Amino acid sequence: MAVMFAIFGIFALNGCKDDELVVATAANFTPFEYVEGQEFKGIDMDLARVIAQKLDKKLVIKDMEFDSVVTSLAGGNADIALSGLTINDTREKVIDFSNTYFNASQMLITLSDDTRFDNITTKKDLVSALKAIPNLRIGVQVGTTGLFYAKGDADWGFEGFSNATTKSFSNGALAAIAMKNAQIDVVIIDEMPAHEIVKANSGTKIIEIALTNEKYAIGITKDKPKLRDSINEILNELKQDGTLENIIKAYYTGK
Repeated sequence: MAVMFAIFGIFALNGCKDDELVVATAANFTPFEYVEGQEFKGIDMDLARVIAQKLDKKLVIKDMEFDSVVTSLAGGNADIALSGLTINDTREKVIDFSNTYFNASQMLITLSDDTRFDNITTKKDLVSALKAIPNLRIGVQVGTTGLFYAKGDADWGFEGFSNATTKSFSNGALAAIAMKNAQIDVVIIDEMPAHEIVKANSGTKIIEIALTNEKYAIGITKDKPKLRDSINEILNELKQDGTLENIIKAYYTGK
């Protein structure tokens, strides 16, 4: 299967060809999508390759900021989006989703010597502890569920933290660095990327309490219902034969 490597800004996208599967992603979300050398890697990228192969199409990966992924797909500049996308009513107004392929949650990253949450064992108590901190500074990745969770969003069903200011970063690793430099107090980001960030940043830790319950799915342009049905069939096959599980394990073996 031919894989066409491309990195484009949102304004460089200009539609899709019938013999291609154009994937919109934000390749700064390890272990789901990232760039190593000249190659796109990660769970989502390997999944995209398998889907393109089974559809007998050339894979074109288009990299952009995360908050442009849904916009690009809705505008017809990609066929699908694989970028750790959480299913949400707001997004479903402009794009379709496949069946789910991964269960996710938001997690809290703190400095290793931050003891304020050490004896907390429930989500309720963790949220209460966060709300009790005056002038809390929360770091998030731009456009992600963590942003909506921290700031609050009625469409997402998130109350947010009225005691906090939220600072967005282009990726979670930069948020962790800002925390280590005392520019923010904590980071909220998806669980699997959170573990990768902590592995790469000494002096940080994860509070192992899920703040949300989410499901990742493949975004699909609304004008291609047959493509959605085909992708759902492929996902079911990959779940049944163990391929999806093997893809995930190749990038993440545990905490």
